Amino acid sequence: MNIIITHARKYDFLDDVSQKKISGIKLHYMLTDDMEPLIVDSNEKGYQSADGTLTLEKEYSLDKVPGVYEAKFVTRVNAKNQQIQKLVDVKYVCTVPELYGAIAANKKAV
Repeated sequence: MNIIITHARKYDFLDDVSQKKISGIKLHYMLTDDMEPLIVDSNEKGYQSADGTLTLEKEYSLDKVPGVYEAKFVTRVNAKNQQIQKLVDVKYVCTVPELYGAIAANKKAV
């Protein structure tokens, strides 16, 4: 699945209660597999946004932000026994301006 990462921020701190070191990369992204906006009905359209985290070891993967990335998710079960998709890895595809240029070129060709 392709996603557009709109923001990335590293964090690294010591938890006051547990005294454990907590680190990672907080991401904000838009879910879009074919780069077309979601149109469900007259009440819902556009891109869905989400947030997630990656380990600091994945920082090398974040070439350009904002950008389009191929995302790898795994299915996990949360404390309420609900299935959730967890982002575990990303691979750079292109910048967002390159994406819009490619979409415009494809629409002209059709």
